[in-house]
Amino acid sequence: MKNASKNNIQNLILDSIENAAAEVCENSGVNIRKMPEYYMNVVIAHDLCEAFPSLGFRLELPVKDLLDKFGIVSSKSPLELRDGGKFDIVLHSRKSKKIRHVIEVKKSLNKLQIRKDALRIAALAHENHGSRRLETGYIVAIRRLKNSCKSRSLEELIDDRIDMIKSVTNNMDVSARYALFEPGEVGFSSEERLGIIVFCLQKNNAL
Repeated sequence: MKNASKNNIQNLILDSIENAAAEVCENSGVNIRKMPEYYMNVVIAHDLCEAFPSLGFRLELPVKDLLDKFGIVSSKSPLELRDGGKFDIVLHSRKSKKIRHVIEVKKSLNKLQIRKDALRIAALAHENHGSRRLETGYIVAIRRLKNSCKSRSLEELIDDRIDMIKSVTNNMDVSARYALFEPGEVGFSSEERLGIIVFCLQKNNAL
């Protein structure tokens, strides 16, 4: 049985969204971008816990509730953490309920949205919670790509977002894995295709 390493988590999320995109197209006749964002949250959380029995999850856990679990009364970065909001997915140990990772989910690669989530994950990684696992978080995004010579490739878009995340966060290593459907698959037109990206942000304690 595979452990819940960062690479295995990223790969499982990719598989989860790929399968969900196919099921949505088959059962509803639309592409997954037409579905509420919350649908992806449920699918990802369910599939992660099915694949890794050591994991449990919470959906839309308030930021302040997470901080309370670590005895943090006042956040070091309340604006970046958006401590009045909620995390999309929080993974915890199924047995001990200790929180492990936070996952934010987006239906686009919009720079502003990715930036906000990257700042939140970085702020959480630098809080005084004493958890090495919580120093790693994930951003899941899907993107509709036009099959045009004028359109930027998914690899170029990912590199651009990684550079942006590194420029706005402090001491964070950033990597990404992705999956790309063929044009016309899973409910998209013959001129469009679906891309799925999972960014991993991890605090660099060597810096």
